[in-house]
Amino acid sequence: MQINIRKYESQDEVQLKHLIKLCYENENLITISKSPKMKVAYSAFDQNKLVGAVFAWKNDFHPFCTYFRLLISPEYKKEKIAGLLLSKLQEQDEVNLPLQTSIWETNASLCEFYKATGFETVRKTYLPRLPVSDLEIFLSIKNNYIDYSLKTLAEITTDNHMMEKLTQLVKRAYEQTHMANPVAEIGLEKWKRLILSEDTLTNGSYVYVDSTSSEILAFSLLHESDSSDTVELGWSGSTNHTSIKLIPQLILQQIIFAEEKEYKYMEGEFDTTSKFAMEVLRTIPFPSSAAWVTFQKHKK
Repeated sequence: MQINIRKYESQDEVQLKHLIKLCYENENLITISKSPKMKVAYSAFDQNKLVGAVFAWKNDFHPFCTYFRLLISPEYKKEKIAGLLLSKLQEQDEVNLPLQTSIWETNASLCEFYKATGFETVRKTYLPRLPVSDLEIFLSIKNNYIDYSLKTLAEITTDNHMMEKLTQLVKRAYEQTHMANPVAEIGLEKWKRLILSEDTLTNGSYVYVDSTSSEILAFSLLHESDSSDTVELGWSGSTNHTSIKLIPQLILQQIIFAEEKEYKYMEGEFDTTSKFAMEVLRTIPFPSSAAWVTFQKHKK
């Protein structure tokens, strides 16, 4: 078997779509392959059959690494084709270190390949889907005696000073949890627009405020999803270690909101690099889920 590596071309797209399905990958790779942010793309062929591909691109929000994705047909030995594609990727001047990629933990062969070729695990992300219908379970762990003022994001937006405080806290919390892949330097107005994105549920996003000092102690954002019966947890954070215990209480309030609005499910992304996310998983009984593992490589 002779594997040939060549630059990816648009004529490969039909076979790429098939390969994406075989690998259970996200179809947004098709969009990435056509994006100006894409830096490098190579295909691996066995005669005229596409058996592997690698795509590398940049992200404006996290500009300090090169993102990439490897796809290998399950019919072929992954290590050989992955090695050829990764070597080709690392030869390119457009590709800057560190390299970063993410795959499901259940993709054992690629996980082992990355570890064997100098990649390190920087985080795991759990993506559970929680039914919100059994409200009694969640009400039993809700603390109804918190001596702080509960505000919705909609209420916070009516006060410019409070909105600025919240924006600063969101920025700080996000930066703290993404030290391995730093965020770009962007102004508070951009952060505010991210908080108030089109899919943000401002009446289902909550903030705890100290009534005496008017300081924001903790926040948890909530968003619409692509499914009409599902909401998605967004960013969360707190001012300090003491107030971190307020975050699960905010999410319990969001579960109540979701049930009242007749949503069926709540989804979340919980990074192991986030002390805020881990506090939620320690407190609220989310269903088990496979982990999305992020790898980085700093040296060729």
